[in-house]
Amino acid sequence: MLLHPGMLLAVGVLVLNDHVFKARWPSWWTGKLSDVAGLVMFPLLLQALWEVARAGVKGEFHPSRHVLWGCILAAGLGFSATKVSRLAAEGWRWGLGGMQWPVRAVRAWGVGQPRPSVRPVSHVMDVTDLLALPALGLAWRLGRGRCAPLSSAGDVVHPLLKAAEERG
Repeated sequence: MLLHPGMLLAVGVLVLNDHVFKARWPSWWTGKLSDVAGLVMFPLLLQALWEVARAGVKGEFHPSRHVLWGCILAAGLGFSATKVSRLAAEGWRWGLGGMQWPVRAVRAWGVGQPRPSVRPVSHVMDVTDLLALPALGLAWRLGRGRCAPLSSAGDVVHPLLKAAEERG
């Protein structure tokens, strides 16, 4: 899923927008563009991380629509919270800053600079960003195709296994 063209497009738009477009053409639209791209990409990233963790523990995984829905819900609620709650926004700023610190520290070490401190990222609380929430529907459209449908008994049947059984 992480190499799906739609996912790669969302990541590319997010990176270009945050590092090029916002600097050259700061506007309401560049802010919303990042929100849309992030809401498409983030639930699918959460689903991939869940699958890797589950495969590491159980030795197998089956892409699940239930997990996808949970990831979409978590992303939507988390995004919404950072737009309306100062506490959630500060948690986001410091959490993302903490995740970026190792990269910044290695870069500083590589060029002989002192180790940087952890810094919060820039974040704008803007309730109008909630207009981007329908982008979660794109995450659903991208992710659902690889999730196993439910059989009549309610058990998860992976599409490849189902196709193999049908061939006989």
